[in-house]
Amino acid sequence: MFKRTLVRMTIWNSTIVFLLFVVLGGALYGLARYQIYSDIDRLLVYDIDHMQQVSLSTGEKVINIDSKHPERFVLVYYWGSNNTMIGQVYYKEPFISVGSILQDKQDRKGPESIHYGKKTYRFVSRPYQGNLPGIEKQLNSPIQTLQIITEITAESYYLNRLLWCIGIGIGIGALLSVIVGYALARRALIPIRKAWDKQQQFIADASHELRSPLSVVQGQMQLLLRHPEHTIEEESVPIASVLKETKRMSSMVSGLLLLARGDSHEEVISCKPVSVDGIIKSIATNMAPIMDYKQLRLGLHVGEGELLINGDEDRLMQLFMIVLDNAIKFTQEQGQIDLGCVRQGKSVLVFVQDNGAGIPERDLPLVFNRFYKGDSARDRGEQGAGLGLSIAHWIVDQHQGSIRINSEVGRGTTVAIRFPAVA
Repeated sequence: MFKRTLVRMTIWNSTIVFLLFVVLGGALYGLARYQIYSDIDRLLVYDIDHMQQVSLSTGEKVINIDSKHPERFVLVYYWGSNNTMIGQVYYKEPFISVGSILQDKQDRKGPESIHYGKKTYRFVSRPYQGNLPGIEKQLNSPIQTLQIITEITAESYYLNRLLWCIGIGIGIGALLSVIVGYALARRALIPIRKAWDKQQQFIADASHELRSPLSVVQGQMQLLLRHPEHTIEEESVPIASVLKETKRMSSMVSGLLLLARGDSHEEVISCKPVSVDGIIKSIATNMAPIMDYKQLRLGLHVGEGELLINGDEDRLMQLFMIVLDNAIKFTQEQGQIDLGCVRQGKSVLVFVQDNGAGIPERDLPLVFNRFYKGDSARDRGEQGAGLGLSIAHWIVDQHQGSIRINSEVGRGTTVAIRFPAVA
């Protein structure tokens, strides 16, 4: 599936990059062509509009063109009413043969290019305005149309070379577009592949975690069906086992639903100023009987003053209970657990520290993965679903906070949670 997607994305990316090269190359050529031709056209229009009749000392009437570029070769043609050329004036060099091409183009409104032999010319046509009476008398024929023409072979050659260069550049760009398209497609597929692998792992883990309680429920129910005459009291053990596994599945499904709604941004928390120190003290009070039962010592450390953050009190209570519950699970009897919160600069720090089994360093990057259970949890026979820290991480993210775990095998674990404080 990913190979097919990679090929498809490579084709699309390559096409887009290639079209980008074509558009940029076309724009470059069009801009250069427009700039060159517009300069030439302005010159021709200026020259044909500024023709003046002057008298030489000999009395001869001639045309004077006050050109902005006197070094450029210019030809002027006169056409009579019967479309016959009645005269021409050349500057720099004579050129008569091209007149046969211009004869059919007297009615052109704007500048145009023509080709004669291996050379290219640009010309402008204008109806005669009567501003050259002496020339008209000298030619002994009425003038109907004036045309002015100049050679643009060099400019045309330059544009052709530019077009070739752009074409070669586009060819190289096509090869590069494939390479770049492939690289972009591979890069774009990395998060998709990771999400797909994560989803597959999630499905496998969820199936594995649900298989055990379902097997227990099925087995216990089959045992109950073997003795339909037994009372509830007589079958209290399998019934209690079924109830325990049902609660476990219910807790797991609730956790999965919360994470799924969080991933789709359907689960929204309501934030308001909350006293973190009040929550911590409440948890310490509620957990005291459990700590006594587990023969654990709980140290409470709360900073001075009220510690306020913007958050959801119920979710924060759930977060701190998850972290404290993990500490209780993995701390041996007579162990020490410290729970506290302090103000540090513009943030509030909540920490849970124990001297329990600890987490191997290789497992630390994985503890927030869904359904992840460390070796110590399996060794101790803990029945958690492995969703607690995933939920804790989501709650911290929703509060724009951060959570960090430091641990050393045999020496314990410290969980530090930091929230932005209310000023």
